[in-house]
Amino acid sequence: MRHPRLLTRSLLAATFILVSTVLTVSAQADAWREGAPMSTARAHAGGVLVGDDLYVIGGSSTSGPRSLTEIYDTVGNIWRAAAAMPVGLEQFGAATDGSKIYVVGGFESTGVPGDPIIESNELRVFDVGSGAWSNGPKMPGVRVGQSAAYVNDKVYVIGGRGPAASRMFVFDIGANTWSTANSAVPSPRSDSAVVVVGKDIYVIGGKDGSSASARVDIYDTASGAWRSGPVLPAARDGHVAALNGGEIHVSGGQMISPPKTYSDHFVLDLKTNNWRREAALPTPRHGSIAAASHGKFIVVGGAPGAGVYTVFTSSDVVDIYTGQ
Repeated sequence: MRHPRLLTRSLLAATFILVSTVLTVSAQADAWREGAPMSTARAHAGGVLVGDDLYVIGGSSTSGPRSLTEIYDTVGNIWRAAAAMPVGLEQFGAATDGSKIYVVGGFESTGVPGDPIIESNELRVFDVGSGAWSNGPKMPGVRVGQSAAYVNDKVYVIGGRGPAASRMFVFDIGANTWSTANSAVPSPRSDSAVVVVGKDIYVIGGKDGSSASARVDIYDTASGAWRSGPVLPAARDGHVAALNGGEIHVSGGQMISPPKTYSDHFVLDLKTNNWRREAALPTPRHGSIAAASHGKFIVVGGAPGAGVYTVFTSSDVVDIYTGQ
């Protein structure tokens, strides 16, 4: 039989651990709150922030890529509809100059039964003012699972799967023409997260072949040169990122084999170039949309199921991180 004093110490220790765990979970719950859900659950959509409005475009479903477009008012916490795309798209790139949204590549579907789903090299342009879609000049090649970023009147298409995926396609908005960047992407990969910081484009993590990567590569759009950034604390693909003040927030992601999704939330302080952990996403998932607005980091949709389970577990959830 254990000594009563030792038993008391054990009970006190167990109680302390339990209380600490409860407090930690409570603190994490307090850091996130739930926003108004989307009308339609989806993953692998595209998203861009225009003013206070987060446009969520396309995405996956059990019947194929969606054409749906919805707008989330990040201040009013309400959703409204916008004109659907002419075709369904998923796993594409999207960027905006503030007046137009540029949607590039991805898996495309006409929505007509029997029509094939194809890999696309199309550029589709949404005019925010008129609410209408139009077609732009085609990319030099097809891309799926790529990222897109806008800097100084140009849209950069980075990574993905397709011919010459180590090269960036660059769309000059003023000239309405495409070119291929001279500098190759270091360790080309798909399903990365991309964040613009001034003239720099941060390419964070992604899938390198069949493995997730923890690399961070930074492209200087002024010089056309790449440099290495601080490595992610853990390898990820299918995660999301956004610039919130002077920090880059990264959350979610997946592993294909064995299938697993993550709720990790990493923050890169751009002053110190150091990563830290913050309160995890309430639900682990990948293939989401992210944006930062008015000091809030917002994660929309995605799927808690990895790989082939994505379309069966797509989410309509909106999680908002305030850090308080």
